[in-house]
Amino acid sequence: MGTQAMNDLDREALRDFLAAYAMVLSTGDLEGISERVDLPVTLVGPEASALLTSPEDVRDSVRDRPAASTGDSVAVVPEVVAVEEVGWALLWVDVRWSYRDELAAERGNDRARYLLRRGRGTFEICVVAQVE
Repeated sequence: MGTQAMNDLDREALRDFLAAYAMVLSTGDLEGISERVDLPVTLVGPEASALLTSPEDVRDSVRDRPAASTGDSVAVVPEVVAVEEVGWALLWVDVRWSYRDELAAERGNDRARYLLRRGRGTFEICVVAQVE
């Protein structure tokens, strides 16, 4: 079965989604973060996986996650490394997150792959896999 190529509107919607997600990450908006996932969401790490079934689970997971950034970061900047379509409604998106200070100098970074579902005019996170 073939997949449709991502069009310019989809690329713009993906950029908008990641920019909005970066904003809620950089401000620590736990409610905003939990609103961008499609429950249940699966988190996959090098040592364990977790299935989060409620907004409270998502907020607790983000709150408990060791930050890749240093304490002086004020912005989170996404860089799309790769996009792979997995059918019409699903995308694997590899994102490098750069944590910046007030002078825009990078203070840390990490990478994650997201399985995103197109829906309601935007995207929703279904799976987060940390990349080392």
